[in-house]
This record gives sequence, C-alpha cells and structure tokens, in this order.
Amino acid sequence: MILEHTTIKEVANRARVSTATVSRILSGKHCHRSTTVETVRRAIEELRSAGPVLTGFESAAPESVGIVMFAYRDFLNSSYNATLATAIMETLTAEDFSAQFIALSSKRLSIDYIESLVREHRLKGLLIPEFDMLYTVSEQLAKLPIPVVCIGNLAETGLRYSVCADNVSAGRDAANYLWSRGHRRFGIVTMSRSDICQAQRTAGFLETLRELGGAPEQVMIREYRSLNDSVSGVISALANMQERPTALFSTNSLMSQKLIAGAAAVGIRVPEELSLLSFEENNELLYMPVPVSAIRQPTRELGETAVRMLINLIRGLAVPEHEVLNCSLVSRSSVAKRNE
Repeated sequence: MILEHTTIKEVANRARVSTATVSRILSGKHCHRSTTVETVRRAIEELRSAGPVLTGFESAAPESVGIVMFAYRDFLNSSYNATLATAIMETLTAEDFSAQFIALSSKRLSIDYIESLVREHRLKGLLIPEFDMLYTVSEQLAKLPIPVVCIGNLAETGLRYSVCADNVSAGRDAANYLWSRGHRRFGIVTMSRSDICQAQRTAGFLETLRELGGAPEQVMIREYRSLNDSVSGVISALANMQERPTALFSTNSLMSQKLIAGAAAVGIRVPEELSLLSFEENNELLYMPVPVSAIRQPTRELGETAVRMLINLIRGLAVPEHEVLNCSLVSRSSVAKRNE
C-alpha cells in the first residue's frame, strides 16, 4: 500500500534496495538478512520526520484501484489497449498499488454494477480508458465517492479529471503533412465519430484543409462502427473510382494494417498510387510490406500520467483537472511526394 505521506519507493531509494524488498519486509516476509531489514527500518525512521509512516511491519498490504474497460472481442489484443494496460500496471506496481480489471459488456454497463465492485474490492479510485459505449455512465461515475480519472477524452465525458492526447492537433498535423507532400485529393477512414477522439481527429483534419485552401467537402469519408467491416467497402470504392484520392488518413492503426493488405489485394500500389498516413502508431506499422507513416499517440505516457494523477487524488493532493499530451509525426515510406 502507499505509506501515509511516504511511499515504498521513497523508502527503497533511501535504503538503496528494491521496492520489492521493502514490500516483502513490510508484509512480514523476513527472508532477508538482518542487516537489510535493519537498513529498511532505519530508512523509515529517517523519513518519519517528514510525516507519519506505516508503523506495523506485519500489516502492510497493497491498496487497489479499478481499471474500467469496455470489453469487446479481443479488446486486449489491440496495440493501444495492450500498451496502455501495461503502462498502467507498471506504474501502479512501482507505487505499490494493485489493480482490479473491470471489463464491462453491454449487458453490464450500469453504475450499480460498478459501485458493487468498488465496495467489494474496496477500491480507492478508478481509471477509465474511454470508449463511446462508456459515455452512457460517465456522468454517474463522476458522482462516486472515490477519485475517477478518464484516459482518452476531455470534459465532454462528464468526468472531472482526464488525461488525453491532443486529437484535434493530431488531425491538423495529418492534413499539414499530406498537403506539404503535394497531395490535394484526400480520403479519411475512421471509426464511428460518436467516439469523441475519432470525431476530433477528423474535425482537425478538415478544418486545417480548409485553411490551406483545400476543399473539405470533397474529402471521401468512410466511417465504420466495427473494424470487421472497415476495409472491403473502402477498397472496393477506391478500386472503382476514376479519380481516387491520392492520400488516405486512417484514424486507427489496426484499420491501417487492413487497408495496406486490401490495397495490395486489388492491385493498388502504396505509395505510388495511394499514400497512407495512420494515427495511433504501433510497432506493427513499421514492419508492414510498406512501412506506414503515422501520427504517434503517446500511449504509454497517457497511462503513466493518469496513474500519477489518480494516486495524487487519493492522497488528497491538488492536481490539474485535465492533462493534454502532444502527438508526434513518424515519417516512413507510405506517403509519397507528389507534384500536382
């Protein structure tokens, strides 16, 4: 658990041992040499002057927070979810917190069910990687008697505290980059814009295109509810166009991988005939037959920042209500330079 005013990490740093060593000693697992145990005890005593610390070596136990995610098929297999969950768990572990995964299905999307889990597991706070299905309970989550931090979206969710990427700027950066490479005919392939992040990326792209002198009303936009049907329709439309877009902006990395494969299947060459810029960088984009350029989302940083915000709220410390992290461009070979 978090030592009151003093963390296990602080004790470990002062004693020059690992956090795992401190945790084992505090929990009464005396499997260490007496000199190590004494060093840890002395470190705690030295830190005591800065505030009260845990006094019972035998009573320490990790405090727990909940990670609420909407569960769909293979939801932890996506690069974003897997990276985010790993960053959250690593940061919680470093602060000696444990976590309870709360995977919600559409049948269990209720505040009463979440409240029952909060009571059952004595959760100190909740982390919520947002998806559009969770918006239906987000305002009620904000009324829980424990801190709640949303990952992914700003205050539109109804939650007070949030950490997100700058999705509008990501869309703007995508438009500026493709325009600078000489492209003037565009397509956007996006997941449902009922998801705030998807809508913001698309809006940023179209707004910037208008500022650059382009025609946003002529942009081919294909919007899909599910990744399962997000390639065949787009690829079929592109294959049958007499004057197709020269560049696509895909707002999802899994969708980008499927677009590359689909284009190859119908003989559309990337990037010679169609350039592709993806959002949400993952390592798999680097190893596609054509390495895919991307607007990189700071996924690990989102998880780490959200955990630190939540822990500070649990400790009663003041934190900013919203943290917005910047995305960055990763330029590879999937975007060709054109002279139109």
